[in-house]
Amino acid sequence: MGASAGSSTGSSQHFATAGSTFNGGVPNNVIPPGTAITDSFDVSGFIGGFQGGCNWQWGAWVFGIEGDGSATNKSGQAFNSGLVPLFAPEVNWVSQTQERWLVTARGRLGWTIWDKTMVYATGGAAWAKIDTSEWVFAANGTGPIRTGHQESNVRSGWTVGGGAEYVLGYGWSVKGEYLYVKLDDFTTFTTAPFAPVNASPREVRLEDHIFRAGMNYKFW
Repeated sequence: MGASAGSSTGSSQHFATAGSTFNGGVPNNVIPPGTAITDSFDVSGFIGGFQGGCNWQWGAWVFGIEGDGSATNKSGQAFNSGLVPLFAPEVNWVSQTQERWLVTARGRLGWTIWDKTMVYATGGAAWAKIDTSEWVFAANGTGPIRTGHQESNVRSGWTVGGGAEYVLGYGWSVKGEYLYVKLDDFTTFTTAPFAPVNASPREVRLEDHIFRAGMNYKFW
């Protein structure tokens, strides 16, 4: 068992889906499916949590399973620039993606290249809580002037990565790890009330790049 912490970066983008409308479905304000509501935008933040698992060694090879749960404040936002050519008032609307927590369940395959050092590949399933929101931003750049809408979703996906672990002794080891996480695309902004939401519903895409360091204790 152990703990880890690091940084999480990635990208998100919002798209119109079948039935997406602008400004509450006013006639002639239907958004064509697949229209990009935002450009792709960066999302980043801190990530930290705990992990646990088991390892079995056979010669120089190590086979293992590991699960971890982390809190994160990862977030990013962008203006609804994709809709400006269709609906000029969108110029002052902002969409945001926030990741609140991340859980993974993975297998590990390691190779002990030296007596106390193991390099490994890892992969498996991932789950995350994602908040999506939209609001109006003041034209003079002073900040939000009213809240539009926010919805939370728990989504699944997959992850792959790798790392290295070094034995310190007395049951302790340290590791460095990279994970790529791709969460399934999902549709949100489907729960009323929508006012004053401009674009509803919408599809959200999100991927993560996680760099973290950790420490583990081996019980036996």
